[in-house]
Amino acid sequence: MASILPKLRELQRAKGVLPKKPAKKDRVGFVFSTKERTDFTKRTLASLDRDKGYDILWMDGSDTETARRLPKIYRFKNVKLKEYHLDIRGGPDKTIQFGLERLLELGYDWCGLIENDILFKKGWFAKLMNLFRLSAKEGIAAGAGTVRNLESRVLEYRKGYTVNWNIGAGMILFTREAAQLLVKNYPPIATAFGLYKFWAEHFGLDLSQAKELWFGKPNRALSSDFNYETVLYSNGFSAIGSMPAFVAGELEQGVNPQERGTKYVSGKKQGLLYPTITSKKLLRIRLVSPFLTFMLILFRNAPWLKRLVRRFL
Repeated sequence: MASILPKLRELQRAKGVLPKKPAKKDRVGFVFSTKERTDFTKRTLASLDRDKGYDILWMDGSDTETARRLPKIYRFKNVKLKEYHLDIRGGPDKTIQFGLERLLELGYDWCGLIENDILFKKGWFAKLMNLFRLSAKEGIAAGAGTVRNLESRVLEYRKGYTVNWNIGAGMILFTREAAQLLVKNYPPIATAFGLYKFWAEHFGLDLSQAKELWFGKPNRALSSDFNYETVLYSNGFSAIGSMPAFVAGELEQGVNPQERGTKYVSGKKQGLLYPTITSKKLLRIRLVSPFLTFMLILFRNAPWLKRLVRRFL
C-alpha cells in the first residue's frame, strides 16, 4: 500500500462524509481543563493568548482556593473567555464530555480540547485551522486536527500535514460533526491489542512496530482518548496533525516527547510508515482477540486474579 488516502476516500463515500474547510463566520471554541497546578495554567494561557480568533470554556476541578479563584481573575489579551465552571468532578473523561456538550449547546462550528500543561508557539491557531484546508485539498474529510503532533502517532506524512492513528486529548480540535459523533459514542478505555486489531481489520495496516502503542506490553491499557480515532475513522472522518508541530514544549514531567522516546513532527518526512498486514497475522489477530477480551473482562472484575498472575510473571 503506497498511501492510506484511497481507503480514506472510499470510506468517506460509503459514509457520505465530505471534507470541511474553515469559513470566516465559523465560531471556534476550546474546553480548557484545569485542576490545581496554577503555575502550569498561567504559562499555558500566556502562550495561547498570543493568538486570537477563538473562545475558551474553562473547566476547573481544583480544591484549593488559589486555583479556584484563577478563572475569575485571569485577564486575557486576545482570547475571549466565554464562561467558566468550577467543581468539575469525575475525572478527565467526564470533564471532556461535559465540555464538548456545552460547546455544542452554544453552537460552535469547531469544538476543541486543551489541557493546562502545553506551551504553544505564536501563530499556532492559524496553523491549526489551515490544516483542515490542506487535507480538504486532497479530498480528505478531517474530523480532528492538532498542532501538538508527535512522530510516534503518525500513520502517513503528507505535504504540510500528517494522517494520524492518534492525537490525544491534550490538544485537539474537532469539526462540529465529529464532536457530535464523539459525544454520542464516547469510547471506553483502549487496549494496545484492540487498536492493533482495528487498524489491521479496517485499513490493512500492521502497527506492530508502533512503539507508543505497545511500550513492550501486548495487553497495555490506554486512556479513552486513544480510542477517539476508532470512532472517527469508522465513520469516515480522519485525524490529522500539523507538519511541523507547532508547540514549544510540555510542562508535565514524564510526558515530554524525549521521555516517551519520540519527538515532535518536523517537516522532513514523506510517505506511509507502516506495512500492509499479512493474511497470516490477520488470522492470528482474529483467533487471539476473543481470548484477550475474555481475560481483560476477567481481570477487571477480579482484581485479585490480576495480582496473582503478576506475582508469577
